[in-house]
Amino acid sequence: MLAKLRARQQHQQLMRAAHHLLREAFLGTRDRTVTPNDLAAYAFGRYRIALDTNDAQDFLNAARASRGEPLTPAA
Repeated sequence: MLAKLRARQQHQQLMRAAHHLLREAFLGTRDRTVTPNDLAAYAFGRYRIALDTNDAQDFLNAARASRGEPLTPAA
């Protein structure tokens, strides 16, 4: 039960972080491109979640899909 709660909380935090970075890029408050490394660094700094670039790419693509933006292929 506790593991499910922690997994859901981590998923919500990472999606929130991905949306935050994409929103900043859209509004022009940061560089227009958001990379998986950006999300990994932001997630570690904000939530202390260590994230590899493959997972970061998946979260960015999920956030892009929910916003109706084109997905970026995995490197």
